[in-house]
Order: sequence, then structure tokens, then C-alpha cells
Amino acid sequence: MNQEQYILDLEQRIIRLIAERDSAVKRAEQLDKEKHNLEKENLELKKKLGFYENPHTPPSQETLKEKKPKEKVKKKRGAPVGHRGATREQPEPEETIDVPAEECPNCHGNPGKKSDTEEITVEEREPARIKTTKYILHKHKCELCGFEFTTKHKDCPQKGNFGVNLLVYLTMLKYHLRGPLRKIQEFLVNQDDFEISPKGIMDAHLRVGEACKSEYEKNIQKVRAANWRYIDETGMSVNGDNWWLWIIRTDKGDVLVVIRKSRGKKVLEEILGKDHTGPDVVDGWRAYDHIKIIQRCWSHLTREVDEYEDATENGAQLSGDIYSMFDRMKAFHEREVPMDERTRRKEKFDREMEALVERYSGFKELEKPVTYLRRGLGRWFTCLLYPGMEPTNNLGEQAIREHVIVGKIIGCFRSENGSQNYQYIASLLASWRLQGKNMFVELEKLLRRELCLA
Repeated sequence: MNQEQYILDLEQRIIRLIAERDSAVKRAEQLDKEKHNLEKENLELKKKLGFYENPHTPPSQETLKEKKPKEKVKKKRGAPVGHRGATREQPEPEETIDVPAEECPNCHGNPGKKSDTEEITVEEREPARIKTTKYILHKHKCELCGFEFTTKHKDCPQKGNFGVNLLVYLTMLKYHLRGPLRKIQEFLVNQDDFEISPKGIMDAHLRVGEACKSEYEKNIQKVRAANWRYIDETGMSVNGDNWWLWIIRTDKGDVLVVIRKSRGKKVLEEILGKDHTGPDVVDGWRAYDHIKIIQRCWSHLTREVDEYEDATENGAQLSGDIYSMFDRMKAFHEREVPMDERTRRKEKFDREMEALVERYSGFKELEKPVTYLRRGLGRWFTCLLYPGMEPTNNLGEQAIREHVIVGKIIGCFRSENGSQNYQYIASLLASWRLQGKNMFVELEKLLRRELCLA
């Protein structure tokens, strides 16, 4: 090979290497771009996941988090010793029907002489029907004072053409059985041979809600006068906008559902009053910070530290200390002790919590749970001063769960008026249920009082 050919081959190799280099640079730039996009997507997915799975997500909402496997313990099948059983007490029959044989079912001949009898007691529902009644109301003018009035009947609403029992029926199909309007319409046609449009059902619900409004106002006064309250809130869509459903549950079982566009303290000031001081059991949402006497929820706290239990050795130690303190606090809280001893023990627990915060403040990986603890100092053991108060807000979360399910079923309220009407009815039904009252009977009494006799 001559020198010219060698130089030509060398130039071609250099050109190929430059092309390969340029291609590698472009590929590296492409990979960097893809990496950047993947990191951005990963960050966005983590944010979305954090909305559904975080330390403040109630256990009932945790659908994605991997649950720790429980140890399987072999147990004997069947009910435990002492279980009262599930067999209902057989009621006395109101009617007895004799069923003789007319012929043999096999050959259709003479059945022969009766050899024995078998008795079966059956409970049956009689077919219901919608009854139409005309009321003739008399108008009078008092001869003594000149007052003009129209007679009233306990079964005749002064407005609308649906009776009290039918209004109760329509209300319970929606609020107790969670039926959508079109499902209720279909059910009424098939079950009761009663034709009504979805709008007609909605108008009936609005009439019931208006009747419940005065009792709802009384519930607000009961909530304000309660010994303490459990308060929680959750998002609720109203006409496509993000609103908030607040739940306030008292120690006596009075429940108040409040639907507002705000998640701020103005809602609390509206319902509880601007001079409200507590005591209230709440989570760490900043809208509650202005309330003077607060019991911070320990369920939220334990979920917060659980996030760091397996992360580091210090996180496991912090979680163990918190659970140990919680167990000791609960054991003392359940005892019947004088108030002065409860006060001293609260002060001791408060100092212990302050020391724990100080001890773990130096660990950077525990900054979030330690900050959460610090923000609640002085408010983790308030329940010790109120015998019977729960150290968690589980009662508030239980009360709000029904409305979360309803929100998933209906999607959203189609109007502000519908959302306000919902809170009137839902509050009273929830209160009656918690207080062990018959919701059907209580609603019927209220409607007779407000719609027929008011």
C-alpha cells in the first residue's frame, strides 16, 4: 500500500469515527432527555400517589398501600363459646291456616286418612300500595276575635300532594339505602305501581329538607353546648366545583353535616361561634389552630410515625416510643381518678413529649414527624382532663364515612340548593341512628309536626 492510499484510508476512518461520535452524542442527549422526562413523570406520579396514600389517609381509604401479612392462627370453625347465636325468636302467629289434602299428588286418588301433621310458621310481608285520600278542610272566622283559619289534619300536609308516610318512604330510599333518583323511580314503579319522575322525587326531598331545617338549627345549638366535639372534613363536589363536607359529632351523639365552599376557619366560626374555645378532637389541619382547647388525634400521629418505622433505626425507635406513650396514656385515661391527679399526669406526659421531640430533633430524616409532633405540643393529652373523651378522631372519621360513600355514588351535587338540603336531612338521620332511635318514626313525627300541624 502506497502512502497516498494509506492517508486516504486514514481520512475515511477519521470521518467514520467523527460520525460515530456525533451519533453517540445525539444518543446521549436523547437519553438525557428521556431520563429528565422519566424523572418528571415519576415526581408527578409520586405527588398523585401521595394524595391517596399518606400518613393522614384513613385506613378505610388505603387501597394501594401494601399491607403487612398477618400471622395465620388456626382456629376452630364456628362461633366462639358464649356467642348468643343468630337465630331469631319466633313470633306468635296472627293467623293459622289448615292445609288439608284434596287428592294424592302422585295418582290423584283419595288421599286416605291423615296420619300426622307438620307445623311451619312463616313470616310474610303484605303487599303495600299507594293510597289516595281526599281531605276536606274547613275555613272559619272566629266569632269572638275575628281570626280566620283553616282546619288541619295530622295526615294532611299543607303543601304538596304527598302524604307523610310516602315522604318518609322516598327519603329513606335515598338517604338510608343510598338509591340514585332513577333507581328509586324504577323501584317505585315495580314495587308500588307508583309512577313519578326523578324531578318529582327530588322535589319531595327538597320539601322534606325544608321541614328538617328548624330541627337542624336546634342541632347547631346542641353542638355548641356539647361537652366536646369530634370534627373532620372531606372534599365534596358541588356543581363541578370543589367544596368541603364538614362533620361535627358531639359526645352525646348529635351529628351536624355542614357543606361549604371553604375548608378554612370561617366555617367553624359560623357554626360554633367566633368565641368558641373547644374542647374539640381534631387532626392537624391548620383551620383548627385558633381553637384554644384541642385534643390532637393519635391515629393521625401513629400513621405519621409508621411511615418512618422501616426507613431507619431511629424511625423505628421513634415509632416504638410513640406507641409506648400512647398505651400508657390510654391505660391511665381509662382509670377513674380525681381531676387533680389527671392534671398532674397530663403535665408529666407533656414534659415527656417535649423531651422526646428534643431527643429526635437532631435526626434530619425524621424532620417531618418531629415537626408534626412539635406543632401539637400541649395538645396531645388534653383528653386526660375530660373523662370519656377519645384520644383519637376515629368517631369523627366513622361519622364522615357514610357521606364519602354517598359522594362516590352520586358523583357530585348538581346544585348548591341540593347540597344544603342534603345536610339538613343527613344530620338528623345520623343523629337519630347514633342515639339508638328509630329513624323512620322520628322523621315521620317531625314531618307531621312541620308539614301538617305547624
